[in-house]
Amino acid sequence: MTPPIRRFDHPVALGAFGVLAFFGGWEAASRAGLVNPHIIPAPGTVFACAWAMLASGELPGHFLASLWRAAAGFAAGAGLGLLLGVAMARRPRLHGLLNPLVQMFRAIPSLAFVPLAIFWFGIGEASKIFLIAWGVFFPVWVNSFIGVRDVNPLFGRAAASLGAGGWRLLLHVVLPAALPFIVAGLRVSLSVALVILVAAELAGAMRGVGYLIQLSQLVFRVDQMFVGLLALGVMGFTADTLFDLGVRRLMPWYGAERKTGR
Repeated sequence: MTPPIRRFDHPVALGAFGVLAFFGGWEAASRAGLVNPHIIPAPGTVFACAWAMLASGELPGHFLASLWRAAAGFAAGAGLGLLLGVAMARRPRLHGLLNPLVQMFRAIPSLAFVPLAIFWFGIGEASKIFLIAWGVFFPVWVNSFIGVRDVNPLFGRAAASLGAGGWRLLLHVVLPAALPFIVAGLRVSLSVALVILVAAELAGAMRGVGYLIQLSQLVFRVDQMFVGLLALGVMGFTADTLFDLGVRRLMPWYGAERKTGR
C-alpha cells in the first residue's frame, strides 16, 4: 500500500512553491541592488507593466495573434507528420521512396527557410504558419514512424487470429500500441512551435509576442521585453498542461503504471 501524499508533497503545491521562491528571490535581489534594474527589472515592475498592457488591450492582442499562428502551424505540421509517419511505417515501398527526401529535409532547420518563406508567402500569416508547420512536422513524423514500426508483431498476429485486418487492425491495435511514441512527439512539438513562432514574428509581423519583444528592444523598454517573455512562458506552460490533461482524459491508461508505482 502506497503512503498517502501529504499536502506539501503534492506536485501542484511544490510547483507553486518553486515559482513563488523564484520570483521572490528575484524581487529580493533587485531590491537589494544585486542586479541592475535597467537590465533586469524587478518582478513587481514587470507585473505592473503587464497589468497596464492587459488593461489597454495591447497584450491580449499580441497574445491571441501568436496563439492563432502557433495553433494553426501545430495542427498542420502535426497532422501531416502523423499521417506520413504511419503511412511510411506501414508501407515499406513508400518508406524506401520517401525516406531519403524526408531525412534530407529534416536536416534543414526551419529558421533557414525564413527568407524563402517571406519571399514565397510575404509577411502575412501564411509564411509564419508554414515555418511553424515545418518545424513541428519532423518530431511528430519521427515518433509516429518509430512507434508504428516497432509495434510488437504478436499484437498483429493475435488481432488477425480474431479476424481483424486492414483499417481495424490499424485503428484498434497498431495506433493504440504506438501512442506513447506519438504523444511524446506531439508534446515535444509544442515547444518547437513556440520557438519557431518567435523567430517567425521577429522576421516580420505587425502583431504577436515576438513582434512585441522586438519593438520593445527598439524603444529600450526592457520591462515590456520581459512581459513578452512571460507571455511566452505562460503560453507554453498552459499548452503543455492542457495537452497532458487531454491525453489523460482521452486515454486514462496512459501513465497508469507510473501512478501505481509511485
